[in-house]
Amino acid sequence: MNNPEIKFVANKDIDRTKWDRCIANSPFGIVYAYSWYLDRICQNWDALIWGDYLYIMPLVNNIKYGISYIYQPFFTQQLGVFSCLPTEPVIVDQFLDAIPKQFRLTDMNLNIGNTLKTPNFGFRNNTTYHLNLQPEISTIRAGYNSNTRRNVQKAIQNKISISPVSDIDFFMKFIQDNLQEKSPEIKSKHYLALRKVVNYALEHQLGEIYGAWDSDNNLVASVFFVSSNQKSIYLAASSNQAGIEQSAMFLLVDTFIEKNAGKKQIFDFEGSNIPGVARFYAGFGATPETYYSVHQNRLPKLLRIFKK
Repeated sequence: MNNPEIKFVANKDIDRTKWDRCIANSPFGIVYAYSWYLDRICQNWDALIWGDYLYIMPLVNNIKYGISYIYQPFFTQQLGVFSCLPTEPVIVDQFLDAIPKQFRLTDMNLNIGNTLKTPNFGFRNNTTYHLNLQPEISTIRAGYNSNTRRNVQKAIQNKISISPVSDIDFFMKFIQDNLQEKSPEIKSKHYLALRKVVNYALEHQLGEIYGAWDSDNNLVASVFFVSSNQKSIYLAASSNQAGIEQSAMFLLVDTFIEKNAGKKQIFDFEGSNIPGVARFYAGFGATPETYYSVHQNRLPKLLRIFKK
C-alpha cells in the first residue's frame, strides 16, 4: 500500500497558500482543516502531502512521556484526507499507512468523504447532523418535529430574545462556566485555543456569535457559528440552567436558520453520538451523516497495558 508520492512535510515547510487552496476546492473541505484554524487550535501539526498538494492530510501531533502521537484536537470534529478529486478508500488507506512510524499512537477523525479498508487501523462510526438551508424558511420549519416546534414557542412565550454577542471575553467565560461540569476533559488551554479561533473568525467575517437573553436581559444560551465551504458549523454552544428551563437554544437555532434560509449552505450541527443531543439536532429536520474515527497503537505490549 506504500505510495512514494505521499511525503511527510513538517509544519514549517507547508505551503499554506497551496494547502488552503486544496481545502477550499475539496467537495468535503471543512473549516477545521484550514491552516489558520489548525495553527490556532493545536500546538503542532504536520502533514502528509501527495504531489503538488493534490491530496493532503493534516497530522495533529504531540509528545508525552517521550512518545509521539497523533490526536484529534477539541473543537475539531473532522480532518482526514482532502482533495479536489475523489478520495477513494484505497487513497485513504495509503495515507493512513504512510503515517510515519515515529508516531506510536494514532487517534484521528476522518471527514465524511473518507472511507477506509486497511486492516492496519481500527475504526468506529460517528454521526453528525446536516440541515440543508437552501429551501425557504417555511419549508425548513415544516420539517421540525412537534417537540421542536413546541420548544420554540415556549422560548417565545418566555420572552427570550436573540441578538449577536460582540464581547468575546464575555462569550468565552459563559461557555467555559457552563461546559466545565459537562465536559471536564476540556481544560483552560483548550478554551484559550478556541478563543484564538473565535477571534480570527470574527475578524475575517468567517463566524458569528448568537446570544439568547431572558426577559431581564441576562445571557442564558450562546453559540459560536463558524463558516467555510458553504457550510455553517454549530461549533461551541452552551446554556445555563435558566436557558435550559426556558428552551432558549431552540429559539436561538431557529433564528439562525431563519436568517440563513434560502442560501446555498449546509448547517452542520457537529454531532452527536449522544442520543439526547442527536434528538435535539434531528428535531430541526437535520439528517445524519457518518464519519469515521481511526485508531492505531504501535506501543510495545507492556506500554499498551499501561495505557489502558
